[in-house]
Amino acid sequence: MVMAKSPDFEVQGTGSRYLDVDKINKSLDKVTDNGATYAEVRLVAYTDYSVSMRDGQLERAIPGQEIGATIRVLADGAWGVHSTTDIASLEQQMNPTLNLARSVAARRSSKDRAISLAEVPIIEDSIHWKPKKDVRNTELSERLEHMRLFNSVASGHDKIVSVNCGWHDEHIHTEFLSTEGMNRTWSFQRSLINGMVTARDGSDVVSYRTRFGGEGGLELIESCDVDELGDNAKVSALRLLKAKRAPSGKMPLIADRDLTGVYIHEALGHPCEADLVAAGDSCLDGKLGEKIGSDIVTVIDDPNIRGGYGAHPIDDEGLDTTEKCLIKNGILTEYLNHRETAEHFGIKPNAGARAQDGLHHPLVRMSNTIIHGGTHADLDELVEDIDYGVYACGSRGGQVDTGRGSFQFAAQEAWLIENGEITSPLKDVSVSGLTLEILKNVDGLTKDSRLAAPGFCGKGQTVPVGDGGPIMRISEALVG
Repeated sequence: MVMAKSPDFEVQGTGSRYLDVDKINKSLDKVTDNGATYAEVRLVAYTDYSVSMRDGQLERAIPGQEIGATIRVLADGAWGVHSTTDIASLEQQMNPTLNLARSVAARRSSKDRAISLAEVPIIEDSIHWKPKKDVRNTELSERLEHMRLFNSVASGHDKIVSVNCGWHDEHIHTEFLSTEGMNRTWSFQRSLINGMVTARDGSDVVSYRTRFGGEGGLELIESCDVDELGDNAKVSALRLLKAKRAPSGKMPLIADRDLTGVYIHEALGHPCEADLVAAGDSCLDGKLGEKIGSDIVTVIDDPNIRGGYGAHPIDDEGLDTTEKCLIKNGILTEYLNHRETAEHFGIKPNAGARAQDGLHHPLVRMSNTIIHGGTHADLDELVEDIDYGVYACGSRGGQVDTGRGSFQFAAQEAWLIENGEITSPLKDVSVSGLTLEILKNVDGLTKDSRLAAPGFCGKGQTVPVGDGGPIMRISEALVG
């Protein structure tokens, strides 16, 4: 029988596992004897807490625990995948998953390549990123204290008509076993507080969203100045009420670190994902080693940036996470990959496999994606030689076509730049263009580079990510 233990075992130090390792390994051996090329079991257990508040009133508080596991079996060059919350059934599902893989292989088109995996080091260990303050020990009253402070500060004006505040924390525990002998266990926590402030003046209604969080426990939220977070959101919402419409046309653009991070994540990071490249859906296909951007552009993706919302110690194929340098001084140097795409391209695996939870199979995904800093001292130095342009901050979302390499983003707020000075506030600012053109037009970066607000990335599955960088100047972008 596959055993389930308390999800807080690593804090207690008992060394317990959810999976019965001996029984799972025997079932993995059997599926290999029956013809599988490779097989794995990955179990993920979540302990989380979600809270939402509207205008100072608690709307919901939901503590939760969930557990799921996914079996992947590779046979005849095709995957069979089975996901379940019935952990006790895993042993019985091995051979049906093998049969599924064979059925998929039998229907494979002659144009499709058989799947094979790059070799990786085989590791047996446990890694637990323990927080300073385990967020699972936090009382609801303490969560509400932070949220009420945000609401109190953010609602302090007669034109503020609504304040929403949210909280989410989670403890993630993963176990991974494979036919190759991989046997790994890891855990870590994430904590997040967010808010949205809505202001109204007559028929004009605007809203401003803010987030703070990352990898870590309660100590992370305690490091946040919630008073300042709420006040900044209020001020920005009221400023948007008075802002004028943005100009349109090609002009210099300065992006704050939030918008810089979103651009790098969406417009560059996704085309660097090797599964999209292999599928012919990336503008960076065949461009490894080529100059695709300005000399001052260096971009990394690093799950080991502790505190970043995309941080994690081991990827969902059991590999140690590592920094990946996507662009070095304007040259495309690396794709994000997992074992399948690494073998496909004949490149070294770099631990880019992530799954939404235990019930999803791993895809190539980003983690913490960031541009290195440049040589400019600050925003003023970037602005001083611009006659007419826009300074844009934050993101309201957008669209990206990874194949064509085109994008369109909407900024949360912006300002006009006139004669080397930041002047009037703007609203409804969008930025669009071609990724490769914009990369070549980057002509200024501040020295200070760091992660911005936490975010989420959707690619059929949703995973937490971090992104950011310095304040970035683009010599010409299409603003509208």
